[in-house]
Amino acid sequence: MAIAAANMVYIGQPGSAGAQGQQDAGFTASGPLSKILVGIATLTLDGTLTAGVVNFIDGVQKLYQTSVTFSVGSVAAPATIGGVANQAVYTSVGPVSALRVGETVTFAGFANAGNNGSFTINALTTSTIQVTNSGSVAESNPQGSALANLGAHVAGVQVSRSMYSAAGVADTAANTITVSGSILSDTGFTATASAAGSSGQTLSVLVEVFPSA
Repeated sequence: MAIAAANMVYIGQPGSAGAQGQQDAGFTASGPLSKILVGIATLTLDGTLTAGVVNFIDGVQKLYQTSVTFSVGSVAAPATIGGVANQAVYTSVGPVSALRVGETVTFAGFANAGNNGSFTINALTTSTIQVTNSGSVAESNPQGSALANLGAHVAGVQVSRSMYSAAGVADTAANTITVSGSILSDTGFTATASAAGSSGQTLSVLVEVFPSA
C-alpha cells in the first residue's frame, strides 16, 4: 500500500489545475511576503504508512516559476574555463540575465545532437550561458533554443493539520493525529502524520508557502 500524492488547492487563489506561475498571478503588491500562498491538500491514508507527498501544483510544475523558451544562436566546442574542463558556452540574445547559476536549462534545435539536452548552469554573462557538456560541437544555428524556468523558488513551508478539506468536508482521521513537513522542493514536499490511522481515512494538511526573494 501507499499514500497517494495530493495536490494543493489554494485559498482565495486558483485551484490546483492551473499552470505554474498562475497561482500568484493575481497579486498586485510587491515583495516576496506579498506572494505567500495558503492552501489545503487532503491525503487518503492507507493504515500503514505515515508519509505522503503534497504537490504544490501537480508534482512536475514549479509553483512560483514560469517556463520561458528563447533563442540561442550558437554554441562553442568544449573548453577548459577557470580550471574546469568540458565547458560549453551558448550565446543568446534572450533573457539570460534572469537565469541563475545552479539551475537547469534545456537546449534544443541544434543540428549536432551533442549540443541539445538539459544541463546545470555553471556561469552566466548578459549574453552567454556556460554549462558542462563534453559532447558540444561548435555550431551557429538560428533554430537553437533554450528552455528555462524564471521566477522565485519555494523558500519554506509552514505545515499544520486542517480538520477540513478545501471543499469543506470534515476529515475522517482522528483529530489527535498531527502532521509535519520535510523534503521540500519547488514542486512539493513530504507530509508526515504522527499516526497511520486507518485505511481510507482522510487527513487534510494546511500549508503556508513562502517564496524566495
